[in-house]
Amino acid sequence: MRIGPVLRACMPARLERAAANAYRAIFVDLDRVADALAGALPADASVLDIGGGDGELLNRLFARRPDLRVTMVDVAASVGRFLRPDAAERVTRIPATTIQDHLSGLSRKYDAAIVVDVMHHVALDQREDFLRAVMDALRPSAPLLIKDVEPGHYRATLGYLADKYISGDRGVVLVASAQLAELLRRVSPDTDATEIGLLARDRPNYLMRVSVP
Repeated sequence: MRIGPVLRACMPARLERAAANAYRAIFVDLDRVADALAGALPADASVLDIGGGDGELLNRLFARRPDLRVTMVDVAASVGRFLRPDAAERVTRIPATTIQDHLSGLSRKYDAAIVVDVMHHVALDQREDFLRAVMDALRPSAPLLIKDVEPGHYRATLGYLADKYISGDRGVVLVASAQLAELLRRVSPDTDATEIGLLARDRPNYLMRVSVP
């Protein structure tokens, strides 16, 4: 039994949202993540958001970048349930769908993609295929922004234990920024991946900007 989903299911929506935000703040500052993303995304971009979850990060991102349009693709049955009404107007939600399935029916590629706290949930033997699929969904030279957690910090350890024993993902494996850069080079040798400053502001959280020719 996964403790986290059971507890959330017992809460009224308003309490669930407050509890989720307080819990998440232990591990990451969403405002700092939104600041970093806002400065890295192209103007008027159509953005692919993989694993966007409840949408709280997008609420903050749209407050900074109202020019963006976002498509949320998530394997979860529910996605974006905490989106504010003004944010929801700019979002297309596609739940219960893998990036590979989404790609198979894609008619127009995206101007950018964000992948936030997803990589450490992807099985080790599936990570290259996952990254390749995300890259294939992008226009040439479109930025891919990947936020994850650098191992070796007490907050990283707390997050790992929470993912494993509260969220119930027993297969979670953290990925260091150097490991992620190597994975990206294996997928596309000409890829340039750079950490763009989140690590210094909200350690151990990092944000890689990936440029694919």
